[in-house]
Parts: sequence; C-alpha cells; structure tokens
Amino acid sequence: MDAGQLFSVDPLERQAARGHGAITSMAAGSDVIVLGTSRGWLVRHDFSFEDALDIDLGGGRSGDHAVHRVFLDPGGKHCIVTVIHPGGAETYYHHARWPRPKPLPRLRGLLVNAVAWNRQAITEASTKEVILGTEAGQIFEMAVDEADKKEKYVKLLFELTELREGIKDLQMETAVVGNATRYYVMAVTPTRLYSFTGIGSLETVFASYTDRAIHFMELPGEIPNSELHFFIKQRRAKHFGWLSGAGIYYGELNFGAQHSSTSGDENFVENKGFFDYSKLGDSNIKPASFAVSEFHFLLLIEDKIKVVNRISQQIVEELVVDNTPESSKGIIGLCSDASTGVFYAFDETSIFQVSTSDEGRDMWQVYLDMKAYAVALSHCLNPFQRDQVYLVQVMLVFVEINVKRCSYISMHVSMFAKSSHAFFCAPASFSYI
Repeated sequence: MDAGQLFSVDPLERQAARGHGAITSMAAGSDVIVLGTSRGWLVRHDFSFEDALDIDLGGGRSGDHAVHRVFLDPGGKHCIVTVIHPGGAETYYHHARWPRPKPLPRLRGLLVNAVAWNRQAITEASTKEVILGTEAGQIFEMAVDEADKKEKYVKLLFELTELREGIKDLQMETAVVGNATRYYVMAVTPTRLYSFTGIGSLETVFASYTDRAIHFMELPGEIPNSELHFFIKQRRAKHFGWLSGAGIYYGELNFGAQHSSTSGDENFVENKGFFDYSKLGDSNIKPASFAVSEFHFLLLIEDKIKVVNRISQQIVEELVVDNTPESSKGIIGLCSDASTGVFYAFDETSIFQVSTSDEGRDMWQVYLDMKAYAVALSHCLNPFQRDQVYLVQVMLVFVEINVKRCSYISMHVSMFAKSSHAFFCAPASFSYI
C-alpha cells in the first residue's frame, strides 16, 4: 500500500470456486470465506489454517442448482445457504465441524435473501436466535444447535402486507435493559427501510406491531440489490448505511441507557445523512454493491471501488480491481468481515482483499475543514496535527477580536461624525455657552 493511500485492493485467491462453477454469492467472518456457486456447491476457505472444503449441495441430482445466497456468522462457524433448483428453493445449515450440511425442511420453498445474527448471544455450539428475510416479504426467527443437527424451531415473526416487496437485507442489535433484552431490527426492501424495536423476545417485539405503527423510511427509485450494512466495532453496531435507489441513507446508532423506555419503542438513529449518487459525477450511476467502514463508504461501480468519506461526502480514492478475463460479469459484489475489519470483492472466479492500515489518519483535517474543532482534536494523531487545529482556532479568535474592534471604532467614528455635523450645521441664532 502506498503511503498516500487509505485503501488498497489485491488478489487473494484466484480460481476460488475450485472448478465448481461461477461464484454467485460470498460471505466472510473471522478469516473464513464461504462461496456459493452456479453449480450448487458450497466452498469454504479457512485462511487461518489455509484449508478449503468443497460441498456439493446438489446431492448428485441433475439440472441446475445455483446457490442464491450464502450467510456466515461473525465467528465463521455457522453457515446458512439457499439453493435454487428446478423444484423451488432449499435452505441448508452447515457447521464448521461438519463434513456436509443439513437441509432445513421448515424453510423449504422459501427464497431466503437475508440473515441477521445476534452477535451478543451466538456461541460456537448454537446460533441462538437468527432472523431470516424472504423474497415474499416475510421475516422468520430460527435457531439451530450443532448437536441437534436440525432447526430447533422456525417462527413467522412478520409479513409485509401494505406494500408487498421482498426483504433484501436485515440487521439486528441487542441491548440489556435491567433483566430484559431490547431488540433493534432493521430490514430493507427495494424502496423502504423498516425499523422494529421492543423489549422481551423477538416474537413479542414483532407481535406488538399489530397494535402500533410500523416505522419506515421510503425513498424514490428502485435498486435490485438494496443492501443494509452495520459498521461493527468491538462487537457493537456504531453506524449503518442503506444502499437505496435514490442514494445512501445513513446514520449513527446509539443504544445507550438514556434511550431506555418501558416499551422499548425508541429511535436509536442519530446524525442522519444522505449521499446522492449525483456526487459520483453522473446521476444515472448506481453502485452494484457497497460496504461500510468506520469513516467511509466503499461503492462498487463496474470494476472500480470508489471510496467516499462518510463525513465530508467527498470521493477520496478510486481503486481498480484487477479482475480476471474469465469473468464475464466483472466484479459482482463486496462483503465485509466484521471480526477482522477486512473487506472483499469477488467476481465469478476470484476473491480480492480490500484493506486499510489507517483509514482515519486524515479525519482530523476533515473535521477541521468543517470547523468542528473539538472533534478534530480528538482525531489528531501527533503534536503537529494538534498544533494545526490550535493555530486555526487562534486565528479565528484573532479575527473575531479584530472584527469587534473595527466595529467598535466604526461605531464611535459614526457617533463623532454625527455630533460634528450637528455642531457645524447649527443655526446662526443658536447661542453657545
């Protein structure tokens, strides 16, 4: 990585599908990458042990069995994968210790587009509660224990009825309130972002929306790959971004105790913002995929990744991905490993790693340009940067003092001029003492 670059992109694994067709989907967690292919294979790469596992989800059956989506928990142990075959859709669960996955019969026929893991509760032995979103606009809760080798339960939590759209992405966060758990769930469709909050169980939270209004943000325009991402730091969601048809809607997430209430019905989104795609230079450009880092958005546009500063909304870098000529579709998508902070891009055959060594090194200057001096100081990394912030503050105070001084002098000059005018222009009959 060059000294001036914030991000770099490098090939990680060529021929990553290992001859099992074209890559259709990818997920990552704890240095583990799982790939789904066009021939119905699941390929698991564990880069910690430089190991790979190939699993045929087609079971030797004839016909097309393309993997629709793969999902991996942040710990890299639990994997959910949905396959589309001539008879419909089939969803499987695979644990890192298993030689082959198990089908989840209660999800048969459902096209699963999204999975949200409970990062605070999940263990190596159990998924605990997992939320799934389907193309039919349904949200399910499920749990799988590795020892049982099948789903413990599957519950329908919610179904969109007012506007029937597919659930394209999901995210979940929890917070402890006394002896109870508060859930916060976000779900996106091609045109809307829904928010669900409440205290108790997931079933209780979603059931409460039969008697109260559903909170949602609606934006014009559609995008086939509507995506929702949380930025995770120390296992907690800090901010989010929604890739919508109109632009990127984003905000900070605050799950502090000051937001607690008896019902749990709170809005935890703060400092909301919107990035219009016209800032990319062409209003017709819409990213094919995106990722959210601590300070930036990574936008996939053709075979380039445009890096946009989330605070200033300025394009700061453009990364060119050296994709393989065998890939007819070019770069397909981006994904992130929330455990390591590494991002990935992938095409039909290869995986590329997108990494940064210190993406926040220029944030002091960004905040300084915005005149947010206290925040700028908090992002300074050395005495030189702090001195620059102090210098601007001193200059600002100096200017303000001089402006006030000039205003004071101007006021008194004006008063003197008025009084002089009155003296010299007094009537001749006036008697002076």
